[in-house]
Amino acid sequence: MQPVRKELFCDIAIIGGGVGGCAAAIAAARRGRHVIIFEKGVSLGGLATNGYVPQIAGGIEGICLEFTKRLEAEGQLRKLYPDKDYYRNPSFEPEFGKIVLEEMVTQAGARIIYDSTCMDVEMDGPYIKKAFFYTKGGVVSVAADIFIDASGDADLAAMAGVPYEVGGVDFAGLNMSTTLGSRWSGANLKKYLAAEEAYKAEQLAKGVKNPHPLVYDLEEAAIQRGELVRHVCNKNTGFFRVIIPNTPEDNVDFVTFSFHSYFCRNTDCEDITRQVLEQRQLMKGFLKFLRTEVPGFENLRLVGTGSIPGVRDSRRIFGEYMLKAADIVCGNKFEDGIARFPEMLDTHHPTSSNLVFQRHIHMKNPSGTAITLKSGCRAEMHPFGVPEGVEARPSPRDYCEIPYRSLLPKKVDNLLVVGRCCSAEFHANGAMRIIGPAMGTGHAAAVAADVALKENLRPRELDGKLLRKILIEEEGVPLDKPCEGYWAELREQEGEFFVNYGDAIGIRPAGN
Repeated sequence: MQPVRKELFCDIAIIGGGVGGCAAAIAAARRGRHVIIFEKGVSLGGLATNGYVPQIAGGIEGICLEFTKRLEAEGQLRKLYPDKDYYRNPSFEPEFGKIVLEEMVTQAGARIIYDSTCMDVEMDGPYIKKAFFYTKGGVVSVAADIFIDASGDADLAAMAGVPYEVGGVDFAGLNMSTTLGSRWSGANLKKYLAAEEAYKAEQLAKGVKNPHPLVYDLEEAAIQRGELVRHVCNKNTGFFRVIIPNTPEDNVDFVTFSFHSYFCRNTDCEDITRQVLEQRQLMKGFLKFLRTEVPGFENLRLVGTGSIPGVRDSRRIFGEYMLKAADIVCGNKFEDGIARFPEMLDTHHPTSSNLVFQRHIHMKNPSGTAITLKSGCRAEMHPFGVPEGVEARPSPRDYCEIPYRSLLPKKVDNLLVVGRCCSAEFHANGAMRIIGPAMGTGHAAAVAADVALKENLRPRELDGKLLRKILIEEEGVPLDKPCEGYWAELREQEGEFFVNYGDAIGIRPAGN
């Protein structure tokens, strides 16, 4: 290693400036700690901003709620349900999101170091003594009392010797499919939606029971002509898009993360390169297709691609507790629950471009609020063998909790891990990686670090029940109440459960 050119010191060092790392930096600095957050890029927000995934999914609580409200106050948020007083999957302007996160971090009193890639650690028994970063000006080191790994890939944890897992056991170690985010401008959605409605009416008049979206059938024709490699759009929902705020319906800016690569190995730089090359070629073909074949997209422009790969999972640490897919499916709660996940299983299928998602697991003895309706999943869903047990999916009316123990890595005593690299099974990874719970784990880790330093404890010695109490009473995170807003509406909605087109459980209103 090159000589260290600069040494830095702090109470808490955070590696990774994604939304989880930002939440940790904000919370720790507000509690009076000297905090430095290191980011290998030159802006904050990770995949949410730099990867063009600006949709705040999951329960929006704590610092995540503050981030959402700040975006709205700046006129940079688009609510999915404008007439509701709650937030459900709102979208935001990703470029402005970078600015808001920078302001929140610096205003809280934390320091940001950009252009710093973590490259090594110095250990003192079970403690990280220093972390080392490659920078333009040479190697920089930081000595801290507690480190928080928010890298997304468990980079710091792996260097420190924490055991980890990559990929899904039931998928022979493959990672979830990846999608490079992209930004588009000039879409006349008003024109397209009118054409879509007319096409649907025409197909129904011809006796087609469940007509595909117009764009899907146009895609299929282009595939048959050899002009497209494969479908980007879904045969049930059509073209997935997240609309950017402040753009008119006849000239919309939107982002999409629909250009999938499969059979991924997300800790291999050669395979990451393969994925990015493939996804940009898919974008090129799709742009030409939309402009020439689809009403409303004649003036479409591709104006940006994500500056970081659209990786959903890589390393996941082994911690004091590994959150199980069964915990999500059964709606399990924990005495040391410090964040919540009220969504469906979010596994982007590792191998199938036809299925795209796997929203269920197989369980021998489902319990709690698990829903066990059959979808008749075929061999394509489980290419390496169908697991034992019955199909099980989470109830839309319930949620699971993330325990503090999932943030505590084995073998290293002054390290906490947040976001998608927390201790979780493959199909439970979604509970950590989307924006809401990722910020929740970051918030909780920062409070834990502060209390541990105050009480002269190792983070694993901190009582998780106490941490939960502090989050509720001092930090204003309503972990003691059921998820409200959209989730309260689901709890009150009458109807029967059914397996929907995305392999998840939906609620069919009574009488339909």
